[in-house]
Formats: sequence, C-alpha cells, structure tokens
Amino acid sequence: MMRVAGTIGSLVTFEGAPGIGRVEAVADGKARIVFFESPVEVEAESHWIALDRLRGVALDEQTRVFVPMVDGRWRAGRVVGGRTPNYFVRFPNVPHDVDIPEGSLRVRWDRPTKDPLQVLLAGANETPRFRDARQPVRNLLLAERAASMSATGLVSAGVGIHEHQVNAALRIINDPIQRYLLADEVGMGKTIQAGFVVRQLLIDDPTRRVGFIVPEALREQWQAELLDKFYLDDFASSDGRLPFAIRGHHEVDEWSKFQGADLLVIDEAHQLARAESPDDQPYSELATVAHAVPSLLLLSATPFSRKTTSHLALLHLLDPALFKWSDVDGFERLLEARRELAMAVFGLDEEPDPENPELLAYQFDALRRLLPEDELLAAGMATAMDAFGENGTADRIGLKRAVATVRAHVSETYRLHHRVIRNRRHVVEQHRLDEEGNMAPFEFTGRERPKVIRLDSAEGDVAVNAVETWLRAVSADVADREMDPEPYARAASVLVSRLGAGTRDDVIAALQARLLHASGETGLTWPELQRLTEAEVLPFEQRLLEDLEGAPERDGSDKLADAIAKRVKPAQRAVVFCGPGALAGQVAAALRALPAPFQLVHEHLVSSPAGARQEAVMAWRDKGGVLVADQSGDVGRNFQQAEIVIHARLPWGPNEFEQRIGRVDRYGTGRPAAQYVVSDLDPDGLHTTWLRVLGTGFGIFGESISAMQEIADSLADVFWSNLLVEGRDYALERMPDIGSALTAERRRINELDALESSYGGGEGEALAKNISSFDSRHEQVERAYLKLITGAEGFMLSSRRQSDGSIRFDRDPHQAPLVSPRLLARVVTRPESRTGYFDRWQLTAGRRMFRRGNPFIDGIESVLAIDDRGQASAQWRLDPGWPHDPLVYFGYDFLIEANLDPVMNALGHGQDGFAIARRRGDAALSPAFRRIWIAVNDMAPVADDGVITYLNQPVMKGRDVNLNASRIAALHGVLGGEGVLQVVGPEGYLVARDHLTKQADLVRVTQRAGVTVSERTDLLVAQSKARQVASGMVADPGAWSREIAIGRALEEGVIAPSVRLTAVTCLVRSAQSWSEYV
Repeated sequence: MMRVAGTIGSLVTFEGAPGIGRVEAVADGKARIVFFESPVEVEAESHWIALDRLRGVALDEQTRVFVPMVDGRWRAGRVVGGRTPNYFVRFPNVPHDVDIPEGSLRVRWDRPTKDPLQVLLAGANETPRFRDARQPVRNLLLAERAASMSATGLVSAGVGIHEHQVNAALRIINDPIQRYLLADEVGMGKTIQAGFVVRQLLIDDPTRRVGFIVPEALREQWQAELLDKFYLDDFASSDGRLPFAIRGHHEVDEWSKFQGADLLVIDEAHQLARAESPDDQPYSELATVAHAVPSLLLLSATPFSRKTTSHLALLHLLDPALFKWSDVDGFERLLEARRELAMAVFGLDEEPDPENPELLAYQFDALRRLLPEDELLAAGMATAMDAFGENGTADRIGLKRAVATVRAHVSETYRLHHRVIRNRRHVVEQHRLDEEGNMAPFEFTGRERPKVIRLDSAEGDVAVNAVETWLRAVSADVADREMDPEPYARAASVLVSRLGAGTRDDVIAALQARLLHASGETGLTWPELQRLTEAEVLPFEQRLLEDLEGAPERDGSDKLADAIAKRVKPAQRAVVFCGPGALAGQVAAALRALPAPFQLVHEHLVSSPAGARQEAVMAWRDKGGVLVADQSGDVGRNFQQAEIVIHARLPWGPNEFEQRIGRVDRYGTGRPAAQYVVSDLDPDGLHTTWLRVLGTGFGIFGESISAMQEIADSLADVFWSNLLVEGRDYALERMPDIGSALTAERRRINELDALESSYGGGEGEALAKNISSFDSRHEQVERAYLKLITGAEGFMLSSRRQSDGSIRFDRDPHQAPLVSPRLLARVVTRPESRTGYFDRWQLTAGRRMFRRGNPFIDGIESVLAIDDRGQASAQWRLDPGWPHDPLVYFGYDFLIEANLDPVMNALGHGQDGFAIARRRGDAALSPAFRRIWIAVNDMAPVADDGVITYLNQPVMKGRDVNLNASRIAALHGVLGGEGVLQVVGPEGYLVARDHLTKQADLVRVTQRAGVTVSERTDLLVAQSKARQVASGMVADPGAWSREIAIGRALEEGVIAPSVRLTAVTCLVRSAQSWSEYV
C-alpha cells in the first residue's frame, strides 16, 4: 500500500527541495518538511510546503538510511528491498535484513556532510575500507582544485594549456564585469580563450545561454570547436537543445534574438564596427544587442583602426558609458594625448645595450617627463639603471627583465581601457616554460617563400591571352576616353585572380558577370562581383567572351592534377587552395581520375552539404591525402597540419591571401608547410607579376600582414591602377612604395601596442604551470579513479577501454552499484561525459577530459561530499609488537581554504558571485587537507613522524578490523565506558583544531598569502593613483576602485581562513584482539 505524500512520517520531496525530507506536521493544507543531516542534527532545515506540491519518494535499493534505536542510539544501514510503507534494511555485520516502516527511516539531505564527528559519535560509522577507496580521489580532487584555482572550465576543456590563453581567460572569468575585447594577433587562439570563458560560465550556471555572431565562413569552425574541444553539449537541455546559437555577420535580422542571452561573442568584430556614426547599419543593430547583454566578448586581431570613428565604434560596444558617440572630439583628444606616451614606450629598447646606460637614461627621461607623478615607474626605472656597473652590467638578462618590467607597468597602468587584452607573437614566444618540462611551447608553424609550378597548358594560355587582351584594350580606352581608371583596375584584379591554374571556365564566368551584372552560377564572391561590375562594359568585351567560350582547349585541370601528384607523397597531408569558382571541383575530379589513385582526395566546397566540410577536414587530418578547397577554405579553417600547400590561384587582394596563409601559419609544433604557387610559363606575365608584388612588395611569405588590413587593400588598388594605366614595368618600379607604407603602418600599430599589449605573468602563468604539473600525474589519477569507480568498496561501475585508447564508464549489468540510484544519477551522466581520457596528451576530438568541470567527475565529487560513507570510521589495529595497553587515537581531517564571506560582500553579486569568489580565494590560498592525530592518553597531538606514518596506513586484511555496531563495545571498553567516547571525541577535535591553527607552516602559508594579496592590492592602489593623475591619457581613471576593495577583502579571507572538519578516524592500537575487550 502506497502512503499518501503528506501523511506524517512519509518521505517526500518537492521542486527545489534540498533532497529527501520527512513530513513532521500537517496543518491548513500545508506540511512541515524536515531535512535530516545526522543523528545529532535531526532537523537541519525545515519548510512549510503546500500539500499539492509534494511528491512521495520510493527509496531505491542501496539508499543509505538512519534508524533511531530504543536505547537512543542510531544505526546506519542501506535499503535492499521492499517498498513504501515498509523497507528491508541491511545493517553491517548483521546476518539478516530487517523490515522497518518508512516512518522510522531518515535519509540524509543532498548537502555535504557538516560534521563527520557526529556520525561517529552516533554509531553510524562504516568500514574504513570505504574511506580508503574514497580518500585518494578526495585528495586528488582537492589537488586539482588547488592546481586549477577552481577554473574548471579551463582544466576540463579538450585543448592544450598555454600561458597567454589561460591568463586571458582567467582574468575574464574572475572579473564580476565580463565585457572584454580579445585582441590577440592572428593565430594566437582567441577562439580558445573565448571557449574557455564560455565553458566556465556554463559550468558556473548551466541555465545560461550564449550567442555567437561570426563571419559566415567561420560558422562550421566555431560549431565544431565549441562541441569537440569545449563540450558545450554537456549543458544541453533535457530536450537536447544546445546552450548556444550561432548567427552570421549577414544575418542582421536574427541578432535581436540574442538580447536575452547571458553572454554574446562577436568574432571579427572590427568588420562590423566600420561605422562613421552610431546610426550606420548594421552597426546600430549590433550596438543594440551588445548593450542588452550582461557579458560581452569582442574578438578582433586588428582593433586599432586608422579611423577614429571605427576605433570608437568598437570600444563603444564594449563600454557605452565611457566611449560615447556624442563626444567623438573628446575621443580624438584622448588618442592624441596618448600618442606621445606610446612613442616613448615604443622607443624603449627590448634588448638594451649594457654598455650604453646613457641611451637608456635618455629613453627613461621621456617617460619621466610625461608621467612625473608615477612613483612605481620611477622605482622601476631606477632598478633598471642600477643594473649598470662601471663597465657595463654582466647581467644582461637582469637588465632586459628590468626594462621589460617598466614596459609592462606602463602598459598595464595606462591601457586605454583595462578590459582590452592583446597578446603579440613576439612576446608570447619569449614566455618561459616550467623547469619540469610539463608545458608545451606555444609555437607557430610559420610560412615559407613558395616555389613556382610552371604549368604548360594550352587551355591556360588561352585564358592568359584573353585577360591580357582585355587589359590592353581597357588601358587604351581609358586613355582615349579619359575615363576613371580605378573601377577598371579593380575589375582587372578579379580577372587576374582567375589565372594560374591553367583553366578558363572561371575567367569566362567573371566576364559573363561583367556583361550580365549578375553572379548566377559564376562562383563569384559578393566583393568580387562589386569589383567586376562597377565599371562600364566596353564594346570589345562581348566578342572577347565569345572567342574564349569557343576555344577548344581543355587540358588545364588534368595538367594541374598531374603536377599535384608529382609533389605529394602518399603519407603527406596537402591542401590545394583554388579560390572561388568551379576550379576546386574540377581539380578534385581530375585527381580522382588519375590512372592509379595516388591519394585520398577530400573536397572542401561552398556547395558541400552542411557538415560535409567538417567531415572532410577530420578525414584529412586522420588519414592524410589532398584536401581541395574553394573559397570556403580561405577563411575560418585551421590547416596547420598541412605539410604541402599548393596555391592553384592567387586571390585578388593581399588581405584575402593573408587570410588563406593564416590557415596554415598558426599554432603548431611542425615545421612550415612547403608552399607552391601554380602559374603559367611566362616569368614576366600578369600572374607572376602579381605574385612578385605579394611576395616582395607586401612581404606576405615572410610575416603576417593581418594587422594592416585597412592599408593593405588600398595599396593593392594603387598597384592595379598603375598596372592598368602605366604598365607592368612602372607598377613594379613602384613596388618599394608598398614596403615603405607597410613599415610606417607597422610602426604606428607597434606604438599603440606598446601601450595596449599584455605582458602575461601573474596568476595566469602560475595556473598554466600548475595545471600542466597536475596533468603529468595522469597515471596516478587514473589508478585512483578506477579503484573508486569500479572497485568493491567504491561505486562498482564498469569500465571499458575503447579502440582509440579512451575509457568509457557505465553501469555494470552484473552487479548493483554501492550507491543509491538517486545519488548515482549524479554520476551516470550523458555517455559522452563518461568517455574520455585522464591523459591530456592522448585527447582526440570529441572525447572528454576526466577533470573537474566534466559532469561525470563533478558528479563523483558531489557524491563523495553528500554520501557520508568513508567520512567517519572506527577500527581496531592489531600490533603484536605494541608493548602498552591498547591506545585510542583520533585522526581529524581538516580542509583549510580562504574564507569567502568578506569577498562575497565586496563582490556584491549574491550567489551569482560565489564561483568568482571561489576562484579568487583558491588562487590566493591553495586549499589543502591537514590530518591531526590525537592520542587519548594525554590528549595531545602526535608529533612522531613514524607513528603518524603508521596510523595513516590503509586497512590491511588480517590486521585491521572494522568496529561496527556489534564490535564498538570493544572501543567503549578501552575508553572506560560508552559515554566516554562522547567526551573525548569532541575534546580531541578542539585540541586538534587549536594545534592546526598554531602550526608554524600553516601560519607561514596564510601570512605569506596575505602579504602577496596585500602587495598586489597595494600595486593596484598605486596604479590607480597614477591613472587618476594622468586622467587625460586614460578613459577610466577610477576603474580599479572595486578591484581594490575585493583585494582587501581577499586579504582578510586568507589571513583568517576557513577551517572545516571533513573526516574523522578512530583507531585503536593494541597487541590483543578486539574480542578480548568486549
């Protein structure tokens, strides 16, 4: 018979309940529900709840229950059968199961155990074998928490750990205001940093929702990375809906749906911030949604626009209160005031001459004149000058670091906005690794100057002749009719971009688009169509098109396929970039048609079905072969695994080509890919001329020009105009002008970067090294978890090694887990989170990391906190060599961690701020377990290391006996009576706690942590004062006042930390068996 939920004594729950409760009273249509903590705290919490909100609870097998006995003591057992209103309960070492009514049972609520000592005193302790199975994992969970500073979103992500990425993400997730501009240079991993932040925010609150606005070409890449590396499907709703949505730059009408999001991520934000006024579209729509969300991440590798309004537009998205469109003049004055300071910082030599102190002093004088009130700056400059001896310093490294410290101080103190993070390649490449060698260096694959493949193709010659004829005829008409040459020059750039590969179809398509003013099936991008059609069609073009269409030659794609086959070995990974149009499909077909399939051929095409491009890339990475890509491969994808890159065609603009090269010049440990450019036989032809301009003029094969997007295309347009009007020779003569302009632009950007760049260090550096150090213990971690998850004293689940080396954990069909199904539900999560690796270096796409932040590991941690088995134990240890009477020891396990109450008050975010407070507290004071043993003969802490080692040994069969309810009388007998345990247990706790708080090493640790926090806060105070004095150079001089208050609160929380009892062990050391004392 099922008891009605709401009758006194029934076990119930309700929405939002902290577990299973018991009905204690009923009145006026409501019931008072009481939640049980322990036999000492029978009523931990109570609520009056309407009867219609209650749900009766049927206890599952393995549910741990507490039963009050007639003598006032309690016994702990587990349900093994029956159903409400009566259950069969099995007690330890009792030969038969006991039938007990529901009203006599108590079930712990779903909260961590408050006081394990009370569990012991109530007689609810269980075998120490549970402790031995659980404690190693508890220790590892705490060690991981300390190493990761509770940044679980970082440590559980499926990516490598690198300092600059970790530093950026940690700074954001620890800030109560999470509105940032991530402005790293291309290839530095802005997507990784954003992924870290998104995963952490969802771990902190799985109900949050995230919106992404990205270029159309990057949608698949973002989708794949968010799922395969950051596992955002961990947070899918019960009906399978993902917690994020991605919209393209062109889907302006869809952006408004993100106004209810918790976080908005805008990739390539500078592309949408090219605005002259706040009313420009689509900027105005973007600003509306960006200002509507509480958290915002802007991603841009080129944040420092040459145009004041574009620069303002980007920062206005970030902080509309500081950067107002109504004060454009004020923003211009701010930029101008900073320019001299930027030049002074930029002028500091990164490699100071140790034999020329006068030069450094001269450079410092410029800073001193601009910032006369900055005491920290003065001290830093004095330290650097002190490094010079009479004959020059012998410590070149020390001098270099001292100057770097000055640069970092000025950058961190006088950054235009303190929520802008910008890492540059040359700075990151100088980051020091850990001495143990656990961290992988952040390296770039780099780029090489290409070799030219001269393709002897009759079809290609026809295409080249057609474009050269068009160029000559247009040049003549422009001169004769005195027309504006620039529109025709832009059209010429697109036509030349269809040369090189030896085919003519895409040249035909471009000419058709000019004549018809429609893209149709021509494969043209929208910018290309604009460039082609803005100039008036000339009379000769129709006849030229007809001649080209009627040419019989058709050997281009076959010749190109042969050339590719000669240069790609069977085991290599090659990418063939074909650009827009039909070429990519033709080349892929020609490769497959070769007499003997020499390679796997993968297609990455705009026309491919959704998901097919991602599948092609994955197959290419796994199996190798040739990946043939049209314009869909020029942006967004990461191909750093490529060993050979073949440019079948060259894009019309340097920025487009930079985007393409950036696909392979990214983070990676391999050597640069061998590069080839396909061209015709004429070394002085149009195509080779454009290649020379890209390689020599723009220097694009030597280093990235991504930061100079604004000027690069205008310089290219000048070249195309010179080519059209003055001819090839003149255009090449003016090529040095391109290099000079880029040098000037690079200097302008470097000057700004001197003030805006990030220099790393601090908590992010320590976090990266600590995570890498913990990762190096993966074998130990795996052994401990396997014992707990699959062992007889653990959860008794099954594990299976997959073919890729990953481990999958499941319920064992042959045995019941030693955890109730209600608690087991916390562990048996989605199969994906239960399949993965303990070793980060073995990770494959989609497989999980078994770290905190993974729902499976978090479930284990919560079960260990809620289930009190293993937290209180008593045992008899037989020691034949023990010369004394039996001696009772109590071992008290304490958790020491930062007290978060002051930090929570300073944050002022309620429970929403707890995760931030936890991370900050763990960063300031690493949480740690301490065990103190107390001997009851003198009620003093055990100081002998040998004795402590002996007491800490795990249970050994034949030596150790669990003092369960039927044997506990032996302990009472040794102590002198049953009531003595109730006295000496709490008394020993007080002695242990007092001893712990006075331990010299703990006092040193907390004091050192307090000093570190204090020094960091004092530095913020000094920097804040400096910013206020220099208010004309910064936008937010008082921005750090809240941060200073948090720092002072954190100092208070680490000097007087929280100390909490987490487990207690009672051990009797005796030369005789326990049975002689019953």
